[in-house]
Amino acid sequence: MTRPFVVMAGPLPPAIGGMASVLAALQTSGLAERVDLRLFETGKTTPPGRRLRDGVVIRLRLMRDWWRLFGRRPAPVAHIHTCSGLTFFLDGLLLLISRVRGAPVVLHVHGARFDDFLDDLSVPAAVLAHWLARRASVVVVLSADWQQRIASRWPRAPLMVVANGVTMPASARDVALEGAPRFVFLGSLGARKGVPVLLKAAALAQQPWHVDLAGGDEEPDFGRWVRAEVASLGLADRIGVLGPVVGQAKLELLASAQGFVLPSLAEGLPMALLEAMSMGLPVVVSDVGAMPEVVRDAIDGRVVPANDPIALAAALDRLAQHPEERLRWGASAAERCGSMYGVERMVEAIMGVYARLPGAAA
Repeated sequence: MTRPFVVMAGPLPPAIGGMASVLAALQTSGLAERVDLRLFETGKTTPPGRRLRDGVVIRLRLMRDWWRLFGRRPAPVAHIHTCSGLTFFLDGLLLLISRVRGAPVVLHVHGARFDDFLDDLSVPAAVLAHWLARRASVVVVLSADWQQRIASRWPRAPLMVVANGVTMPASARDVALEGAPRFVFLGSLGARKGVPVLLKAAALAQQPWHVDLAGGDEEPDFGRWVRAEVASLGLADRIGVLGPVVGQAKLELLASAQGFVLPSLAEGLPMALLEAMSMGLPVVVSDVGAMPEVVRDAIDGRVVPANDPIALAAALDRLAQHPEERLRWGASAAERCGSMYGVERMVEAIMGVYARLPGAAA
């Protein structure tokens, strides 16, 4: 049987962020054995400070290159990873080109605040966004929670759920139970990820523990603000600020940690959470986005109310005080991730999406 030809658009590694992590996982998965897969870079490729004319030229070349991909027959499947903001409407141009060229389109929606993005649009822009979504053959969302949110805003969009997936490590890591535990926060540094809440929790802590913050600034100079706040509150023994950590260094950071924390105020289905669970880390997360669907409270870790530093401090204190729970919850998290959120499970779900497309034999 001829494998379907799929052109997958999105920010490719080494770009930082959830979409790039999803693309990286799919690159090394079994998807390329099931379909004729071609990846198409849509991430930022021009340097900061570039002239507007340069940006327009780059975007026009991108559209030209995308158009040329669809000259063969039968038309390939266009699988477009997108998120909120101007990116969505620029990706909408790729969607329209694909439909003009006769290709079925999978619009794969990421982003922790995609619902807020839709709610904040002007009436004409909101109508345009819904119209674009209806042009897609399938709109993929990351969880049942997100399916409900998007369905209430795009009632006529053809929605399907595909949870993110990660590559499971080949072997179990060594687990240290002695001494004060070191937890890892992995994500963009900003208010949305709950970093100020984490600093407040650190100031309330009753047990010895330390959190390393790994990630670039989501808001301008936020890392500088965090360092100043850590110094002001006397939290240098509690909080470390590492900056962006990617690739093998990220895996090594997770492998050497005793737990993972992500107290976000808004989320999709964070790849960082799945990567931590795959490593056998007990996790402490807030009850937003898909995280409560993924993490079973008091089984894989703790799920705490968002924006609640008291509850967050108590959860981290408990993990610090009970190393046997860290071990048990970490093992449970790894089993949960492997059975429900492995990359090959994501591949199967994607193949199920392709099987629903007109003219695509998956």
